[in-house]
Amino acid sequence: MNHLIVTPGAFVLYVIVATITPGPNNVMLMTVGLTKGHAQALRAGLGVSTGWGFQVLLCSLGLGTVVGYVPQLSVGIEILGLTYLLWLAWHLWRADELGGAAPILSFTGAFFFQWVNPKALSMSLTTAGLFVVTASQGVPLASALAVTAGCTLLCIPSTATWALLGVFLKRHLSTKTSVRTFNRVASASLLATVIWLAVTHG
Repeated sequence: MNHLIVTPGAFVLYVIVATITPGPNNVMLMTVGLTKGHAQALRAGLGVSTGWGFQVLLCSLGLGTVVGYVPQLSVGIEILGLTYLLWLAWHLWRADELGGAAPILSFTGAFFFQWVNPKALSMSLTTAGLFVVTASQGVPLASALAVTAGCTLLCIPSTATWALLGVFLKRHLSTKTSVRTFNRVASASLLATVIWLAVTHG
């Protein structure tokens, strides 16, 4: 085995692009940065990174196969996640204050948020399928661990960027109108994510 990760260069590029682009995690982290400051936001970002890495590990070691045999499981998780994101988008749209719809504020909450985040689950299944080295006997543990470590570490700069963006934006949201505008832009971003996920996985 020459590599622990299939096409390492493509893997790095894929993870960076997948984690830096807007999605439920990033909207949540930006909101935490706005409402709780950089320390809490960075802790939540670490929860996202490690939670997603753990999800990738489980998908690499067999969860992806289980989902393949029981497609209803994947559909159920996606419906649950999309419903939650719609609920969050609705409350963001109606909120007149910062943090009016930001229930995920801790490391633990952000860690487990990955299981109701359809984008995260889709990324985990794709990452495990594309980049974990397989063998006729199954998936080598070393490869699965290497991909997990890579995902976790490469995700940290992305989550930190979005968390600190929220801290930066807080300085410019000094009026109720600006706060309401931000909440509605965040709501529209979540809604666009829901539509995109529903179309691409429908």
